Amino acid sequence: MSILPRETIIAGLEAARKIKEGHLPTDEDLSDAPILADWAISDNANELVRLVGWVTGHPLLDDGWITTSVLLAIDPERKWARTVSRLYRLDKPLGG
Repeated sequence: MSILPRETIIAGLEAARKIKEGHLPTDEDLSDAPILADWAISDNANELVRLVGWVTGHPLLDDGWITTSVLLAIDPERKWARTVSRLYRLDKPLGG
């Protein structure tokens, strides 16, 4: 697990506040977001909730299996998730 810069954490919390107020990600917001396929919500009871899955198009990571930063909001029906560090487009969840 990496340590996120303060600016990233502040930006993530600001995004979570906006989502809570009803400002959901737009299609434009999602157009550049990395895709997370075969994803699942981590079930480690000793940690905060995160997503795991196969990422493509991440600006900092090679394509492959990842564990995201802490999950702030998710809408599987609209196929997006917001973590502390970024927005993701959700493909099919693990198992279907």
